[in-house]
Amino acid sequence: MDKKIKEALLVRNERIIEAVIEKSVRVCPGSVALIGIYGSFATDDIHEKSDLDLFIVINDPDGYKISSCFILGDVAHDVYCTTWEQLEEMARYSNPYISRLMDLKIVYCPDDKYRQRFMELRDAACKRLSSSLSESDLQNIKVHFGEAQRSYADVMMSEETERARYASARLIYYSEMIVFLMNKSYVRLGVKRRPEEIERMQRLPSGFLVSYHLLVEADSLRSIKRHSTSLIRFIKDEIEEIKSKVQSKKKLDRQALEGSYEEIHSDWKNKMGLAAKIGGKYLSLMTAASCQFFYDQMSEEYEGVSVDLMKHFDINDLSASAKAFDEAMEKYKLLYEKNGVDVKRYATIEEFEDDYRNH
Repeated sequence: MDKKIKEALLVRNERIIEAVIEKSVRVCPGSVALIGIYGSFATDDIHEKSDLDLFIVINDPDGYKISSCFILGDVAHDVYCTTWEQLEEMARYSNPYISRLMDLKIVYCPDDKYRQRFMELRDAACKRLSSSLSESDLQNIKVHFGEAQRSYADVMMSEETERARYASARLIYYSEMIVFLMNKSYVRLGVKRRPEEIERMQRLPSGFLVSYHLLVEADSLRSIKRHSTSLIRFIKDEIEEIKSKVQSKKKLDRQALEGSYEEIHSDWKNKMGLAAKIGGKYLSLMTAASCQFFYDQMSEEYEGVSVDLMKHFDINDLSASAKAFDEAMEKYKLLYEKNGVDVKRYATIEEFEDDYRNH
């Protein structure tokens, strides 16, 4: 960049900052805790149209009086205020947009106690960034993946290329956020540098980069859908890999199992038999899926539970599906035997009455 242009931009910035400080002292004394610079002027990645990114931390609602968004010449600026609560949320690292906390260059702070509080929050974020991936990180990743899935659904439901492209941009955005979180990193540079930051990541889902770039460049409805599918699958596989390493499971025991086999019998077994008898495809499908959800929940929570009923479900052979259901139940029953749990079963009502009333 031309030296004179850069000097002019820095002078402009200084005058904006001085105006903000002067107004804060005049209209809301005590409300502003600190003012800092982030973005392109903090990273020195500037061009002649770069705007000044000011980060203003306020102590109370009066601080919003200095907020403003304006166009100076042909460059727009926003004077944006942030509360301590919002800053604390950044320190928790629930999303990677924390450069304002991590890279801020403080230019005004009327009291050292505010600087100290700010630095404590930065230190807290640093600790989270330097730690290994945890269950908390996994939960944050899952939140963004949920948004990515919704964006993917919008892509696949789109019948016009422009709507699919718009939805794919959201998918790309959330995919980027997931990758940052997987790498315990944060967004340091502007949007034009985002692909560069992504490419430098140490941990990327297998096949991610190729699909990522192809989706950006996709020029037809078909290609947008195809590359969106590849991208979401690669991310899902990586999340499953992370889950297997960081998500702790409880040890399966008697207390966790007791009554669960009987519940499967009560809620679903006879419905599968009835569906096979009457040819009820809907009943068979929804019953099997409901039971599979139960198995999946147990697998998520406890070690050693793995039952895949749907793998053997056949919508065109409901008798075979009912048999597959019974076989899955017997596989689950083995967990009872392994943990010394007896199935609570009675041959007669009298046997039930005697046992139930006396225990």
